[in-house]
Amino acid sequence: GDFLTFQPGISSSGNGPLGTTSTLRIRGLGGAYVPVLIDGIDVTDPASSGGGFDFGGLTNAGLGRIEVLKGSQSARFGQNAVAGVVNIESLRPTEDGLHGFAEVEAGSFDTRRGVLGLTARTDRTDLAFSISRTESDGFSASAAGTEDDGFDSTQANLYLRHQVTDIFAAGLSALYIDSRAEFDEFGGDGTAPFDEFNEREVTGVRLFTELETGPVSHELAYSTFETDRVSFSNGTPTPFKGKRDRVEYRGSYDTGGIWALSFGGDYTEEEDLNQKIDIAGLQAELLLAPTDALDLALSVRHDDHSEFSAELSSRAALAWRIRDDLILRASASDGFRAPTLSQLDPFFGNPAFQPETSVSYDLGLEKRLDGDDFIRVTLFSTEIDNQIFFDGASTRCGSGFGCFETADFEGEGVELSGRITINQFVTLNAAYTFTDAKQNGVDAARVPRHDVALGLEAQITPRLDGQVTIQRLSGITPSTFAPANNLVGAHTLVHVNGTYQVTDSVDAFLRVENLFDEDYETAGGFNTSSRAAYVGLRASF
Repeated sequence: GDFLTFQPGISSSGNGPLGTTSTLRIRGLGGAYVPVLIDGIDVTDPASSGGGFDFGGLTNAGLGRIEVLKGSQSARFGQNAVAGVVNIESLRPTEDGLHGFAEVEAGSFDTRRGVLGLTARTDRTDLAFSISRTESDGFSASAAGTEDDGFDSTQANLYLRHQVTDIFAAGLSALYIDSRAEFDEFGGDGTAPFDEFNEREVTGVRLFTELETGPVSHELAYSTFETDRVSFSNGTPTPFKGKRDRVEYRGSYDTGGIWALSFGGDYTEEEDLNQKIDIAGLQAELLLAPTDALDLALSVRHDDHSEFSAELSSRAALAWRIRDDLILRASASDGFRAPTLSQLDPFFGNPAFQPETSVSYDLGLEKRLDGDDFIRVTLFSTEIDNQIFFDGASTRCGSGFGCFETADFEGEGVELSGRITINQFVTLNAAYTFTDAKQNGVDAARVPRHDVALGLEAQITPRLDGQVTIQRLSGITPSTFAPANNLVGAHTLVHVNGTYQVTDSVDAFLRVENLFDEDYETAGGFNTSSRAAYVGLRASF
């Protein structure tokens, strides 16, 4: 999550140290609007109140690639993909034979982390496995607390693909996470006991087959994802259990000419401890290249939800290479998000809630420079009708401490980003995002209005490279739950990273986060890290 916040249009807020709840936002919209896939498995939590993914305990251990799609993608990925999609791939083999890597790290807050990964590749088989262990004593999640809130987690990823014949392949991907994270409920006055913790076990498996029949390719997959959480507060356990089963087919027809067609369907079942729903979807996308300089994409999807009327989502996008070094991009899309199981529960929500509907637009211009350098600007806008949010003052439901209600959301802004190679040793990366996000005409909570990120990368010697990143966020509105003395507001963070190549296969690394010890909060009443330093070794074999 910390890495992604340096990309334009992306921000996050967290409720304390590593392992506590952390929400990623794209263009002002939080996790409920950002499906997260790991190796094709939808890892958003069916049992959570908003249905999003918690980035608080996910490290980069065993991960190989991250893709972010911004803007509404419901026509391609179905419900909830209103703000965008985060697609994560785990480790993959990059060369033939058997290879591996190991990494150890230690640092502030008595943090220890170890990673072991193995890959194997033959002419027909790709295999990758990684396992990691993270432990940290942490710091007090609550700004009013004094005790440390620790975290420990074991995570394993497996990927296997085998080319059975020249036209048929089969494989699987799997994910397992077992974690325990201490946290602090919102206390405000410092009188709370602050003895809460979450235990979580996550299991995900995806089986897939691929078939090539001339110009038509097919993929059939089945995935299952289960999260089993228990939240302990004052010694009282509260269970949360969610499960998602999904069957999907994707096909594509490539003429090798000016157009290509992708199509498919999927069926998903989701359940928690109280309810169960199912969704069936059909999707098609036409890709056109009428000229060498113009690409068009037209997408449409039909979703049939067991609890609501059917929804039709659409998207149109283009990329026009005005010149070889100048690209215009534009898209218009609509989308929807169905209420989560928790939001339909009368205790917190309302069984009469209907799906949220949205319209999104973006327009961008990119100037390509020498090598990988570029300058890019993008205007964006999103509107949501009947957005479901939690109102702590509402007494309509049976909870006694707030209910889910509906509002309208409007978000618009601009993203600027660029990469400039200053010389053969130094590169500058820069990004700025302006976001004007409002809920019922009031500034949306925890969304920075201004977000500036600068990164300077330097090859100091043939074996030593370093990076300095500076991020300035301002114009942040605290949530209505934040205490009066909260520290949500403008802040500047400076991080330093360095890597030294000890041998051809061993690297030593150092990183210092929050170098100048900025005192700030992203969620009112919850601490963030003070200055922290970490050192480690990374070896490949």
